[in-house]
Amino acid sequence: MKTWMPWVVCLALGAGCVEQPTQPNRGGASQQELERIRRQVVSRTAPTPQHALSFNWDNKVELLGYDINVQNNTLRPGQSVTVTWYWKCRAPTGDGWRLFTHLDDANGPRTNQDNVGDTRRAYQPERWRAGEFIRDTQSFELPADWDSPTVRVHLGVWKDGQPRMAVTPADRTDGDRRARVLELNTGVQVQLTETVVPRATGAITADGRLDEAAWANAARTGPLVNPGNGNPPSATEAHATAMMLWDDTNLYVGFRVTDDNLVDPSTARDDHLWEHDAVEVMIDPDGDGANYYEFQVSPKNQRFDTRYDRPRQPQPFGHLDFNPETRSGVAATGTIGNPDDSDTGYDVELVIPWASVNNGLAHTPPQPGDQVRLNLFVMDEPKTGGQRSAAWSAPRGGDFHALARFGRITLAVDAPGAPAAPAAPAAALPAVPSAGAVPNIPGLVQPLPAALNNGAVPLRRPAPAAAAH
Repeated sequence: MKTWMPWVVCLALGAGCVEQPTQPNRGGASQQELERIRRQVVSRTAPTPQHALSFNWDNKVELLGYDINVQNNTLRPGQSVTVTWYWKCRAPTGDGWRLFTHLDDANGPRTNQDNVGDTRRAYQPERWRAGEFIRDTQSFELPADWDSPTVRVHLGVWKDGQPRMAVTPADRTDGDRRARVLELNTGVQVQLTETVVPRATGAITADGRLDEAAWANAARTGPLVNPGNGNPPSATEAHATAMMLWDDTNLYVGFRVTDDNLVDPSTARDDHLWEHDAVEVMIDPDGDGANYYEFQVSPKNQRFDTRYDRPRQPQPFGHLDFNPETRSGVAATGTIGNPDDSDTGYDVELVIPWASVNNGLAHTPPQPGDQVRLNLFVMDEPKTGGQRSAAWSAPRGGDFHALARFGRITLAVDAPGAPAAPAAPAAALPAVPSAGAVPNIPGLVQPLPAALNNGAVPLRRPAPAAAAH
């Protein structure tokens, strides 16, 4: 579990962090003190920031740029940083409007800095006057347990009980009215799960039985792990294993799920399978954080599939008109939808054509030695209610769309454990100790190159919690 500092308030909600209300006259500041701060932070002369920006909130508030006191855009865990934002008021916002600052890691929103600094304490947008330039200085420390290669800083304007103020340009936002204003490097290396996937040696029929001879040589994951911490599942957590094969035409994924309560109310393709029982494959072929794919199969053999241009874009569920010619089969042991009996589980065979995920593949069709970034999940609704899940490569957060933590497979002719064909030079990395690796997974655990960590990653679909501002 992460150690939260006292100023951190952030919930894993689909809409992002919950903004922190400003406390009027916090610390007992007098009206004279508040007016003194206003005079210090306000100017009628346009500033010249070190780094120019151009964001506009509803033609009322502009962000002109920022100054920062770190070198080479690098901020290590445990270090402090001071950033000065330069704002312009074009028109009064009205009562209640305030600024927020969110720091995101590779998984999504992590911490708030909404109320840090004199401007946030004494001169929020609700008090701004047209034509003013406002200097907004914030100093904060990056948590020592920060485990992401990046810090992504999002800013915005919000009011309690109202949608966040709309911001342009839209292509520089996260799709949730948060401006992407700054990204810092932390030097943290993400540990990846990695395995070699052999070529299928015979035909596979997608009937869910996993009885073809080809599966005997498949890459096997061992038990999928706790998504939050990467630990093996406990007796009360979701239990599943997976296996993978490939050939020139398809990627083959098999799941074996242990489940005493099969729940699947779905009736059509692209129903919300993840809300109950389902298995899932997410593929970002080249690991660039863009043009990635999601495939799900339920115990009734209903399928959900979608494609994203970048993390969670378009919202809320990507391109749902993406309906590739996947094939799947399920063999369930138990009674779906009857909580009064004890089921055993279900097996899934999913056949994903390479042609349906070819944006980012090194070769089409793939060749031995090619590498593909992907992740595997199982979602489970237990008899006690709620939902639990397990992952091949732990996202270490509440967001399955943590693309930076997807695992890596190397396509090979050989069976697992045999030497794989040489990988592309850009992906060849020195091995590191396998701390945190998933047990019983063939292959190495290696650090993620910075080049594979592009793009912001918002949170997974909303967890059952209160709505965010």
